[in-house]
Amino acid sequence: MSDKDKILNLLKEVNFPGFTRDIVSFGIVKNIDFKDKKVLLGIELPKEDQEVAKKIAVGINNAFSREGLELPEYEFTVFKKKGETANGTETPNVKLPNISKYLAVASGKGGVGKSTVAVNLAIAFAEKMKNIGLMDADIWGPSIPMMCGINTKPMATKDEKIIPIEKFNIKMMSIGFLLGEEDTVIWRGPMVHGAIKQFIEDVEWEGVDNLIIDLPPGTGDAHLSLIQTVPLSGGVIVTTPQDVALIDVKRGIQMFKKLNVPVLGIIENMSYLQDGDKIIDIFGRGGGKAIADKFEVPFLGEIPIDPEIRKGGDSGQPIVYSNPESETSQAFSKIAERIIENI
Repeated sequence: MSDKDKILNLLKEVNFPGFTRDIVSFGIVKNIDFKDKKVLLGIELPKEDQEVAKKIAVGINNAFSREGLELPEYEFTVFKKKGETANGTETPNVKLPNISKYLAVASGKGGVGKSTVAVNLAIAFAEKMKNIGLMDADIWGPSIPMMCGINTKPMATKDEKIIPIEKFNIKMMSIGFLLGEEDTVIWRGPMVHGAIKQFIEDVEWEGVDNLIIDLPPGTGDAHLSLIQTVPLSGGVIVTTPQDVALIDVKRGIQMFKKLNVPVLGIIENMSYLQDGDKIIDIFGRGGGKAIADKFEVPFLGEIPIDPEIRKGGDSGQPIVYSNPESETSQAFSKIAERIIENI
């Protein structure tokens, strides 16, 4: 094994701050050089962040110290999209579509109804604004095709750009549109980055001003890839009231903050059950607001437990579209209004 391979294996022990993945698999280790027995490391950060750089250096120094090695020297750079200049402006040949706002919908863990919230929020946005798009970046569990009742495959333009499928006055793209029902996606980090990059650059988003992006649950490759690809305007975190879900909300907030993405707020899903005049707190209630207050981010609102949400998702008729006057639809509408104000 070469000296470079030994250093590379050592760096695999160092996680990116706030994530469970190591800095090598995230692709931020750009150079490993040697000069007079001194190791020189080139690290490329997603965005300018001195605190993240410091934590990475501390993690690497600790790994080197455990092996009795002399501490390395560092060269930290910042990732720039193709066509971006040193002052952060973009030259005309950049591939990014002409989209004004990118909004990420995330969750610290699975099973909190994140995609349900993303779809219904997108429809609520479309009722208040024109030119809304919805991108399903949940590569491993794309659910937007079923929830929106879409079983057709997208077409392509003459220059081989994918034409998003339009429904509910929303232009949509999902890996699920390209797969059969029995297909399973087993992708590693670089493949995930490629898919997200393609869904941004190679989809005909012409006419979309505001793009809602449904991220996979947790904190991982897709999140960093997205932030490396587009200038996110903000992130919304979906949770349920239980303490076990709220623990993961902290990771989501910390992830966005570490990557310099504004946290637009927290949505508490499955917050309560309305039984006639009685409100039943099945999972407890108020945890979302409490953690929002603790981290000083906006609390956007509560979504009740409503069987019609499940029925709408299974039938391809989301509740905000099928029953816009319902209490649940109104809750989504008010949350959409607050997000528009915050953004």
